[in-house]
Formats: sequence, C-alpha cells, structure tokens
Amino acid sequence: MMRGLRRAAGIVCLAAVSLIVPPSPAQIRESTGPAGVLTPADQTELAEIFRLKAEVGNRVWPGFAKCGIPIVLYNDDFEFLVGSDDPPSPWMKFPDGDFAGAPYHRRPRSQAQAFAIKVGGTWAGSFSTLGRMNAKAPFKLPPDFHVVLALHEMFHAFQATQAPERFARTLKVYAAEDRYPFKNQEFAAAWTSEGAALARGIQAADDVAAATAAREFLKIRDERRARAALAPDLLGFERELEWLEGLAKYAEIGFYEIAATLPPGPAAYRYAVPMLFIQSDYIRLGNGLGAQSGDLRFYLSGMAQARLLDRLSPSWKDKALPGPASLEDLIREGVLPGRR
Repeated sequence: MMRGLRRAAGIVCLAAVSLIVPPSPAQIRESTGPAGVLTPADQTELAEIFRLKAEVGNRVWPGFAKCGIPIVLYNDDFEFLVGSDDPPSPWMKFPDGDFAGAPYHRRPRSQAQAFAIKVGGTWAGSFSTLGRMNAKAPFKLPPDFHVVLALHEMFHAFQATQAPERFARTLKVYAAEDRYPFKNQEFAAAWTSEGAALARGIQAADDVAAATAAREFLKIRDERRARAALAPDLLGFERELEWLEGLAKYAEIGFYEIAATLPPGPAAYRYAVPMLFIQSDYIRLGNGLGAQSGDLRFYLSGMAQARLLDRLSPSWKDKALPGPASLEDLIREGVLPGRR
C-alpha cells in the first residue's frame, strides 16, 4: 500500500510553507525526550487532540465526537496507546506513566504507520510523535498542524468503525495502483482540469455557479475516463480512494478551520486560518491536480468534492458514511437529477 511513502510525500509538500523553519539541535533533543515514555509535549498534544475531537468532532462529522477512538503515537522505539483499557498482548500497561490520570500502554515498535490500526477489536488512529517527525524532517512542523494530521488518522479509524466492509474493500483497491496511468500526459492534464473545476465550485459566489462548476467537473471526468477506457477496477481505485483519503482530508481541514474560531487553547496551538498549508492545498487543487503523485491527488479531489457537497447537498454525509455512495455519485444526484 506504500502508506509510509504516502505520508512522507504529503509531509514533504509542507517544506514550501514559510511558517515552517528548521529545528535547532536543542529543540530536537527537547522534543524527542526519553524514547520509552510519552513526553510532556506529547501529553499536551494528546490533550489537545481529545479536546478538539470532543468539542468539534460532531461539527466536522456527525457522531465522530462520541465514537470512542484510541490513538497510537509512535517514535523510533515504541508505540504508545492511549484510550484503550485492556488491549491484547504485546501491549503492556506502562507502570510509571499515565495520561489524564489513567495508565497508557506501550509495545516495542513493529510496523507502525500513519493510518488506522486494529487494537484487539477496536480501531485506533496511529501517527508519529511530533518530536520524531521534527527530528527527522528538514523543517519544523507546527504543533497545531500535527494535531489535525493526527485527527486525520483518527478519522480513518472512524471510517473503519462506521463502515467496516467498505473500509476493508477500499484497502484492496491499492492492488490496482501499479496499472493506474498516473504519468500519461493527456490523462494528467484532464485531472488538472477537474481540479480547476472543483476549485471554482468551492469558491463560487453563489450556489448556481457552484452547480455549474460541478457539472463541468463531471463532464471532464467522464470524458477523461472514456478516452482512457479505464477498467472497472481502476474506476473503483479512484472512487474509493476519494472516499478513504478525501474524507479524512476534509475532516483534517474542517478541524483546523473550526479550531481557529474557538477560544484559545494551549499557547502552541494557534490555528491561524487561513494558514499557508490550507492555501497550498487549494493551489495544488486548482492549478496542478494532475501533477500530484500517487494517491495524493485523491486526497485533494475527494476533499474538494466533499466541500462542494456541503454547498449543494447539505444532507450528503449519511449517504457517504456509513452509506455506500461515492462522492461523485452524490454530486451527480445533486446537479444531474436522475443520473448516477
């Protein structure tokens, strides 16, 4: 699935954001801390993650706030599990530490990844600690951005919990990745045109203009697929990854934007919308969607369709999760009645 490469590529895109500056050696030592414990900075961040999930989660997606989702933070040596009372071996209760008055668990790092992982019968969001990321990257990731990236991964656990069969089926579409014509120039150019139409729809001054842009997006998409004679499994590759990664990207940005309207939390978490990383996403959507490598284009195209649906069909979310519909089909229902 190349998920580690996916996440690494996504983070590298942030290097162009001017607010991100290289960490000093002293900052790296302070942020990483002892390998076998959650540092005070980790615990502060966990408190912020759970605060936003509780206060904002249902505004981002109905039911997300109350869905019990543990989180795993990992460094180079250990994975730390918070929010699970009795996980199976090899998870072990950490005797000398707690989070918010309750013990947390850890295990030696094995196949840690930024995504959703199964802990017993429960799905958890999994993500690298900020200290580890900032120690390895050539730039410093802001704590507020790291929080919403962690919530992105927790949203994947929410998808797995709410729609387990679709989630499992969606993971299998990566088998078609090697046959997808990412680098075909005509195909990529059409993708870029789709992104531009989606950007126009999101930014439209009124709903009529948004619907016009949505119809243009669907027309370009249908023509691209017809010219490429995409096989059914490649069509599924597009639609399901837009559901998987696009919705999580939608949640990530939604958390950030809403958090910016809340009373200030810890000083490190400023949520300075419009922040450059969000602006960068929209620039890539509007000007270079076909240039995005691997599944990164589906993060943006899925997110954009979701935001367009917020304008065109406010009740769309139940049909997408846990319901079975693809995002593009929900747009078709909204702007092309009687067609799917």
